[in-house]
Amino acid sequence: MRLKRWSLGRTFALLSLLIIGLITAAQAVLQWTLLRADLLEWERTVSADTIRREAYAGLRPADFAGWRTPEAQERFERILRRPLLQLEVLRVKVYDTDARVVWSDEPRLIGSRFPDNEHLAEALGGVTVAHLERARQAENLYERQFKETVELYVPLTFPGTGTPGTATVAGVVEVYKNPSRVLAGLSRDRWTIVATSLGGGVVLYAVLFGIVRRASRQLLAQRADLERQTAALRATNRELREVQEQLRASARMAAIGEVSAAVAHGIRNPLANIRAAAQVAGEAPGDRDSVERYLAAITSEVDRLGRWLRGLLDSVRPFEPQLASVSPNEIVGDVVTLLRERIARSGVELNLALAPALPVLEADEVQLQQALLGVVENALDAMPEGGTLTVRTERSETAAGPGVRVTIQDTGEGMPPDRLARVFDAFFTTKARGTGLGLAITRRIVVAHHGTVDVSSAPAHGTIFTIVLPARGVATEVA
Repeated sequence: MRLKRWSLGRTFALLSLLIIGLITAAQAVLQWTLLRADLLEWERTVSADTIRREAYAGLRPADFAGWRTPEAQERFERILRRPLLQLEVLRVKVYDTDARVVWSDEPRLIGSRFPDNEHLAEALGGVTVAHLERARQAENLYERQFKETVELYVPLTFPGTGTPGTATVAGVVEVYKNPSRVLAGLSRDRWTIVATSLGGGVVLYAVLFGIVRRASRQLLAQRADLERQTAALRATNRELREVQEQLRASARMAAIGEVSAAVAHGIRNPLANIRAAAQVAGEAPGDRDSVERYLAAITSEVDRLGRWLRGLLDSVRPFEPQLASVSPNEIVGDVVTLLRERIARSGVELNLALAPALPVLEADEVQLQQALLGVVENALDAMPEGGTLTVRTERSETAAGPGVRVTIQDTGEGMPPDRLARVFDAFFTTKARGTGLGLAITRRIVVAHHGTVDVSSAPAHGTIFTIVLPARGVATEVA
């Protein structure tokens, strides 16, 4: 770990040093380039203006056209010898509009033409040109001994030589200047720039390194704290897992105890009845009617045990709905049809209100029938002396979109709050022959279909069960 941290710090140091060094070098090069550009701009403006003043004071346009005459040469000599008195001036050339040298302090150049000189062509177009380079072109035949020079091309225009209100270029004066003194100053400035940039880079690097070093120390301290906290959390998690395992074991034992108690309670009475019926039937072997009656009682109790065991298995078996497109009204109608005879026998009035054009459900038809059957049977059990059973379907909006609401309402005895709170608990029942599993299974089926089931009740005011199921499509059933 220590090696890794050192490697990260060293990597930052090297990368930051490299980046700051590159930035410093780029800054130095840029400032040096700008200084050279300022030098050329100074030559292009100040030196060019000086040459123009000297030329305009003594030269005429005719001197460029008649440059061969002694008078013109004398004027060129008198006027343009003055710049040569400056220490920096190495060579002076005068060109006419035909790119021909008409005068120079180097007599061997007079009369030579240099039409391929691009800088001269620009100057003949009226542009003052200044550039810094070595004398390597054809027109520099007699300047090869000079090192780097500043070449300045100054176009000369005389008023009245062109169209009215304009002036044309009559010639160009080219001056070669030795930039060594200026370049020496620039070189000193360059090293000053380099030293300043380098010093600034070192200061910046030191500041950044100090900040990063302090931040790194803080991060390392925080990391150590986090590692300690993580270790504590791991220990706490281990303890929590152990406690959870103990709770799960306790819950399993409690569930086993609850199921065992429910099984014992559910089987005890039927077994007692079976034993009593069998004993009585055995004591009356000659009374066939009595034997048949007791055998029927035994069969009834066995059927009761079978129903109870099936309910118990359904309550613990995982639901895996076999989804298909089903009509909610058809499911409700099938449940009512199954219980219609019991409804009539119980003296219960059925109020069936099925809304048309309900959304089609993607559901397990058999499981939904079982869920609704448990609720309707519970409602009938709550009205032993008769009453009104209302079953209503209607469209509903759920968080997942359109859905269907099924409401089952009875006018029975109702339930107090303590019973209402446990109505969906497995094995909870107040009926002598009940299993306490029907409504628990109903809720499991509804939840498996991503729905909800709610109940409201009050003593002497009946009970209302509300089941809401989301539709899994946009289709609607035909009214």
